Amino acid sequence: MSGNRVKKTPTSNLIAVGILLVDAAATFAVLALCALAIWRDFLGALPYLTTLIGALQAATAVVLRGYYGKSTAENTKGGIVYDTALGVSESDTGDL
Repeated sequence: MSGNRVKKTPTSNLIAVGILLVDAAATFAVLALCALAIWRDFLGALPYLTTLIGALQAATAVVLRGYYGKSTAENTKGGIVYDTALGVSESDTGDL
């Protein structure tokens, strides 16, 4: 039964995928509302909708920068995953 282990998805992966899904859903919703406004001959401005897209894009950039920074730190010499995969202890690397 030990061969039936379920591999847990890291939380950072869930956060990255989650922010991408929220960003995509909100962007498509805003574009649909803008299309509806055009279709209904709305003559006003839609700054609150276009601002929402920009704000979510900025949030996505911050989250993904952190995610890829973590990934870079893990997959380099002295990183968490790299040394664990090779079975190298901290004393063997010579890092302080």
